[in-house]
Amino acid sequence: MADRIVERLRAIVRALPETGEKTPWGPDPHWTVRDKIFAGYGGGKLGVKVDKELQAALVASDPRFTIAPYVGKHGWVDLALGKAPNWAEVEALILGSYRLIAPRKLVAQLDAAPAPVSAPSPTTKRAAKRAPVSRSDRPARAPRRPRARR
Repeated sequence: MADRIVERLRAIVRALPETGEKTPWGPDPHWTVRDKIFAGYGGGKLGVKVDKELQAALVASDPRFTIAPYVGKHGWVDLALGKAPNWAEVEALILGSYRLIAPRKLVAQLDAAPAPVSAPSPTTKRAAKRAPVSRSDRPARAPRRPRARR
């Protein structure tokens, strides 16, 4: 069963740009982006990084979540996956952790990936950007200060 979970986690991670897998502390896999760990699995738990507010909310509201040992002070949580994990939730947590750890360039690359069918088409977005704006809708410009002479 653990092998199926690890394979499913690997499939989620492989879809992200420039990820790798390491086993720094024994046989348990940890996934990295440019040598920085963004997720790990071991003992039936998935470890991911979230922001501090989400960490507090998850731990307070759901008994499956605990503050991760050693790195919990930096926003990491452990999620007990159990026998039938909610894969949509797992994928969202891994993606969120990746976004927090990955360089901005890779996050932008991820955002540039093909959008789901329900998203507006690029031509619709472009047309909305080019909509004329009246002068009264534009923010007022601050007056320029004269340059100091030397």
